[in-house]
Amino acid sequence: MKSARITLKDVSEQCGYTVNTVSRALRDDIRLPESTRILIQEKAREMGYIRNSMASSLRSGRSHIVAVIVNDLHNQHFSDLLNRMDRELRKADYNLMILCMQLDDSLAEKLIHTAISLSVDGILYFPNFDQKPYIEHMLRNHVPFVLLDRRVNGIEADIVRCDDEQGGYLAGQHLLALGHRRFLFLSGVEKSSSQLDRYGGFLRALREAGISEESVRTIPGETVEAALAGNSIGNFLDPVDYTAVVCFRDEVAYPVIFALRERGMTVPQDISVISFDHLRAENPTRPALTSIYTEGNIAGIGVKMLLERIDDPSLPPRNIILPVQIYEEGTTAPPPVQA
Repeated sequence: MKSARITLKDVSEQCGYTVNTVSRALRDDIRLPESTRILIQEKAREMGYIRNSMASSLRSGRSHIVAVIVNDLHNQHFSDLLNRMDRELRKADYNLMILCMQLDDSLAEKLIHTAISLSVDGILYFPNFDQKPYIEHMLRNHVPFVLLDRRVNGIEADIVRCDDEQGGYLAGQHLLALGHRRFLFLSGVEKSSSQLDRYGGFLRALREAGISEESVRTIPGETVEAALAGNSIGNFLDPVDYTAVVCFRDEVAYPVIFALRERGMTVPQDISVISFDHLRAENPTRPALTSIYTEGNIAGIGVKMLLERIDDPSLPPRNIILPVQIYEEGTTAPPPVQA
């Protein structure tokens, strides 16, 4: 019994046409008679022939595959962006390959090597701010890439992200305008430029209002992520020495609201909650949550930039920072009078 994969030659022998004619028919070359194309295509399907994409890419110089390197598939924000990127890439006749670090930064270099070794046409990469050596590796290998959602210190490259510093500033201004003066800030991981920028913007709003940083109780992002995984996010809510909670992302905010309600507190009458990412934009069935994000399409813009970079590697680096806004959905209010 034959164990090797079915080849063009096998289809050729079954059809009685040359290998070249079979190849053209499977590419749907309209210069061949339609009857010939249909006959060969049906025979190939019947035999279970699968096109050798690697061989085709060697001939054409294009694999029509784009790799996305992402930190965490459990993070719904990333999943939403991946869905959008897949839709945009399919319109351009590209397939998406997902490589996930599973929150393990040590895998980043290995996954970049994997993508390059598989001759992908380009890479869409969600970096941490300290990953300059990895980005430089992609530059040295002349692989087209776009950085998404975050910045990297000391790197000039194509990047599209939202204005996280302004987002943090808006969150601070919004809560201060409502009358809040004591806060709990549940951070993101420290290697994320989004965390640094959001927290920095929030503190900027407080400084401008003459409010001390001591009014903010901050929980480190690594601690928050561990608690989220262990379903123990409520452990950070005591003591209730604050009137508003600022969450680095929506997927932290939702269990926070649930835990507050378990403690007999009402959102926003007793405690206000504000967050980032606005996941309801992609999934309106999620509970209402006041959240900050951009109206711009990071996924669509990132794909467009990458396809342009693939077509023209000589383009100068482009740094696109999208403005943000507050989506007010009823989880923030003035603090209770007794506060």
